[in-house]
Amino acid sequence: MARPMSTYAVHSLCWRIRKDEALREELRGDPRRVLARFRLSDAEREALLAGDVATLERLGAHGYLLANLGRFGLLGLDRESYARRIKGLR
Repeated sequence: MARPMSTYAVHSLCWRIRKDEALREELRGDPRRVLARFRLSDAEREALLAGDVATLERLGAHGYLLANLGRFGLLGLDRESYARRIKGLR
């Protein structure tokens, strides 16, 4: 199944989050500004801002990389909320 090109941007963001503490802090402070630097679709951007990892996974993002959002407490997620939301639970 072909994935939209912007899925690469979601993966890139999640990979960089794992490695870049300054990016994590910047994302905590002004997530819209940080996300504007990535070539995300509108749906991906809105899902990220909402912490909607289930939608991101349906759009093609890999759960392993998305887990970095919960691991580092970003975009309203922590490990527990990530686990619930990736399963489609709130």
